[in-house]
Amino acid sequence: MDFDFRLKVFYVAAHTLNFTKAASKLFISQPAVSKNIQEIENSIGTALFERLGNRLALTPAGKILYHHAQIILEQYNLATYQINEIIGKENGNLLLGISTTISQYVIAKMLVAFNQHFPQNEIKVIQANSKRVEQLLIKNEIHLGITEGLPDNRSLKFIPYIKDEIVLVTRCNNTICNEDKYVLNDIYKLALVFREAGSGTRDIIDRKLKEAGVSIQHLHTEITLSSSESIKRYLKYSHAAAFLSIHAIQEELKNGELKIIEFDNFSIERYFYITHLVGGLTGLPIKFMNFIQQHKGKIYS
Repeated sequence: MDFDFRLKVFYVAAHTLNFTKAASKLFISQPAVSKNIQEIENSIGTALFERLGNRLALTPAGKILYHHAQIILEQYNLATYQINEIIGKENGNLLLGISTTISQYVIAKMLVAFNQHFPQNEIKVIQANSKRVEQLLIKNEIHLGITEGLPDNRSLKFIPYIKDEIVLVTRCNNTICNEDKYVLNDIYKLALVFREAGSGTRDIIDRKLKEAGVSIQHLHTEITLSSSESIKRYLKYSHAAAFLSIHAIQEELKNGELKIIEFDNFSIERYFYITHLVGGLTGLPIKFMNFIQQHKGKIYS
């Protein structure tokens, strides 16, 4: 593997002090983490980790490398960008990984605005759930991500972008849900539709329900679907309810196709995140990130 990837493996392993957790964060196997660490140790001629009982600790050399790893990664990114400038790729393609809800309902206006300001750049968007976007970033297959998941991967930096609310909805003529407000325990009486595992929306819903004392395994999950669009279509013919981003249901609320089921003293709020590898950004990716942050008030107001 490339040196920059091996250094990322070391950086995450040094963060977690646990090769199994590092493997999970990097979406590789635990033996692959060990192999990459060993290759760095062989290269520099000394150990980077030591075992203290049942836990790992950084050696003096490991502490030095950990301290400088972020700078090294940032300088590597800068060097790559400057080389691209020399060979005529200073504009080129911007590869974005955007999680499903954001891609379908949030980011289109911002992409149009950016292209109008910087027409010399070509943007390519990969739509995937938040976990998949993180995988693509780790593998250097995209430059930047915009995700809706929980910011818990230490090899990535998560910058809050815009606020979102997740609400429980059902079709307007669903006679099972006629009350103005419900208590949260009423959720056990409902048939529910959920997003697939790995979805950022699913992750935050599960966490918030558990924090509120709801037993996830005792909920009545009628079906699991892979997108907000498929969930909305399903709800049109079902008595079920589903948690969806408020951004995903604006048209259906306006047209009277869906209605929100409100709970006393319970809500789910979150941020969408701009996501990139630890070590900083240079060139076109940082230009795009700065642009969407500076103009979000105009686009989303």
